Amino acid sequence: MNTMLIPIFTDSTAEYSNLQLDTPGIDFTDSPCSPPLCPVLVNSPKFLVTAPVPQTGYYEVQYMLANNFWGCNFQFGNAGCGVEIRQGIAHMMDKSAFTNNDANIAGVSTPIDNPVPTTSAGGLLSPNPCGYDTIQLQMGANCLVGAPGGTAYHAGPAGGANGIPWLYAPGSVDLNLAAQHFVNAGVAGGFVAATSVLAGITPAAAANPVTFFIISNDPARLDLGNSLSGQICYLFTGAYATPCPFLNVVRGPLSAFPGLVTSPTSVSLSWWMYTAAYTSVPFFDNSLYFSYNSRLVSASCASPGTAACTTQQIGGGFCSNQSVSTYDASDYMYLCSSNYDSLSSQMESAPCLTAPGDPVAGAASNLPTAPGNGLCNASQLSAHSAGIQAEAQFGASAFTLPIFERSVQFGYLNGWTRVINHANVGLPNFFTWLDTYNPNPAVAGTIRQGFSDPTKSVNPYIARTPQDIYVVRNVYDSLYASDPLAPAQVFNWMSEGGTLQLDNAAVTSTRGYNPPPGTLSTWEFTWPLNVYFQDQRQVTVYDVAFSYLSMVASGAVMGDGASSITGITILSTHTFDIGVSSMGPFVLPNLTTVPIVPGRYWTNAGSAAWDNAANKCTQLGQCSRSQYTLSGSSVNCTLDDCTDFSAGLMTVNPARTIASFDPIANNIFVGSGPWQCGTVTSSGSGSCTSTGFQNPPVGGAYTLTRYGAGLAPASSTSGIYFRSSGDLATFIWACGGGFININCFSAVSVCFQQPVGFCPHYQQGIGGSPNGIVGIIQESYFLEHFNNYWVAPFDWPSNPPPGIGGVNPNPAPPFPQYCTTEPYGQFCPPVLYEGPSTLSPANVVGCATQYPAGGYDC
Repeated sequence: MNTMLIPIFTDSTAEYSNLQLDTPGIDFTDSPCSPPLCPVLVNSPKFLVTAPVPQTGYYEVQYMLANNFWGCNFQFGNAGCGVEIRQGIAHMMDKSAFTNNDANIAGVSTPIDNPVPTTSAGGLLSPNPCGYDTIQLQMGANCLVGAPGGTAYHAGPAGGANGIPWLYAPGSVDLNLAAQHFVNAGVAGGFVAATSVLAGITPAAAANPVTFFIISNDPARLDLGNSLSGQICYLFTGAYATPCPFLNVVRGPLSAFPGLVTSPTSVSLSWWMYTAAYTSVPFFDNSLYFSYNSRLVSASCASPGTAACTTQQIGGGFCSNQSVSTYDASDYMYLCSSNYDSLSSQMESAPCLTAPGDPVAGAASNLPTAPGNGLCNASQLSAHSAGIQAEAQFGASAFTLPIFERSVQFGYLNGWTRVINHANVGLPNFFTWLDTYNPNPAVAGTIRQGFSDPTKSVNPYIARTPQDIYVVRNVYDSLYASDPLAPAQVFNWMSEGGTLQLDNAAVTSTRGYNPPPGTLSTWEFTWPLNVYFQDQRQVTVYDVAFSYLSMVASGAVMGDGASSITGITILSTHTFDIGVSSMGPFVLPNLTTVPIVPGRYWTNAGSAAWDNAANKCTQLGQCSRSQYTLSGSSVNCTLDDCTDFSAGLMTVNPARTIASFDPIANNIFVGSGPWQCGTVTSSGSGSCTSTGFQNPPVGGAYTLTRYGAGLAPASSTSGIYFRSSGDLATFIWACGGGFININCFSAVSVCFQQPVGFCPHYQQGIGGSPNGIVGIIQESYFLEHFNNYWVAPFDWPSNPPPGIGGVNPNPAPPFPQYCTTEPYGQFCPPVLYEGPSTLSPANVVGCATQYPAGGYDC
């Protein structure tokens, strides 16, 4: 399709109401349909509904752990009074009753006690939660490793209160435990056992009310926040009315939540409680480490307004001194616990996933046991042993209140094919928008993708909400992609061929340089010839290095996966190494997710300086090797000669990493991805929103354009997306869809300048020349993908990734006519679509005439 139109709605209810109009304004939704609505859509011929998939996400109540709650300073999660308050709140509602009775999630959700989905890859077990409570030791059949969700802080089933079945009733064991925890925290002098209402509330509690931000555009989170806020007010006042003198309530969309933008110079105490959601946690470390380890706070002082901080003062001395100043901290809750940091760091850097002696399902203890003791080697715990202990530390301190996880289904208009139902997140994903097709869409050539919330920022250094990420990922590519039907499997997307892992000794002996300090492992990447930004400038290894260094140095959420980097070493214009301080099983999938931005638009040195250096190094090939390392937010350059591409060029313009910077209004919203912002020229991007600025409001829209629209398939290398349908057709034509190796290249070389009929395959099809004579253009198609697989490191013909159809199993020339007679079989090339063009294979249209009338793979 040529255009993606993204209308903005107030919430998911408005989005689905629009979908069901006689003339809807959208084709696709970005929010799941509720259990009552999904069957209605299924039973209508107007709609299709995706199959249910278990969302690798979870929903929880979060706390700003540097704030004052009713006179208790939580001290970044370390204060004893804070533990008491958070444990008290955990006793106020029955998670199981909530998932069974809330109409928006009943039948499609389950309770959880840990901030990690049970469906995340890696198979981490839940800990035994029954020793968490500081007041009452829990007992029962669920007090074991692998405990089901809803076990923690749960003395008995809820009887219902205020007409809400999941709230504990006045005088119940759980609500009295909640009251006792508040008393133990010093909030009140006592409570009335018959009603659970606090008595003797302290002046400090009255003087320090809490504000609860409740997400309004997600019905389940709205119900959760409304009911829990009423229960808190009841505990203080004996009435469920909100707000009350002790609790303010603010309802709004995610884009209005103030906590997601952090301060690089102070701890912003703009919120207290929040109904949060994480919708994509493919591996268990993505939340346990990348959301809650204090390495991911903004490096700022405990005293608001303080401009300068030393590492000893960061987070009042509680937080990691490895954190960097940022507007985009992942740990915006300011959870800074040395014990939790230690355990989650051991989990993240563990050299093995599992080991003998790891806690097993049904065990009573959360600790590893002899003889293996859960050790990968003499001193390092496995990711499972450290991870279970990290979960237990998290749960005992009640840093957040995990509530539920769910499965999801999405409704969309009938008529669309090749819709990708991502195994982790469902309908809204990169591959749906890349692959989907409709021969007769409501608006010609256009995908209309609804958003249930405005974006907060599409600046890649600030983006973090789901809607932010949807837009950014369509404009910017990353080194690897995740198979949407088997998300734990990753494959090359921008980089070329397989990726080699080297230990330090191998780096020194085979690469001829010393790894950066702190390096435990090095990943070697090869860079291809055919990847271009939308302004038709080639993506270089220097753009890759800049993206990694600047994303990590600025603390961007989209750079968190690379936070273990020790340095990047550029060996040539087509080879670079990334050193990391971890050898764990999560490193490569996390490392390769960083969006690649064009350095010229973001460097602090200016575009002219960048262009001059890039021309000398990549076009003229006159630059020496260079190694870049980070010291906090500062880039250093070592190895041979760093004068050509200096560290200054690799430093991002700080004015472009602030929360208010708008890349659309400043015409630098340029990536290498399949969708671009308006008309992109050598000067930058165009306009692609209804307002001319990022974050159009409700009623506004984004309008993205296919990178390559207006050009015939495979007619340009620099002007069309390198993963376009035409590029795929050319890849299949070149070597039957297999590995483009020396055999294929030799075959086309033999055909060079030979008369028509000498090499019929290479003289026709999408790669053939108009006059039928094989020339330099035909050879260039091979060189673009030489020594590469389309889905490397998988072998597409013999071992395709799950969910991807196989191709010709015998790609070596001469090419068999494997699809010219019935039955065609599973290896026939597919019909492809690119804008208005239909690319048919030979088995559909034959090879009697030259392409485009004949098959693209002839």
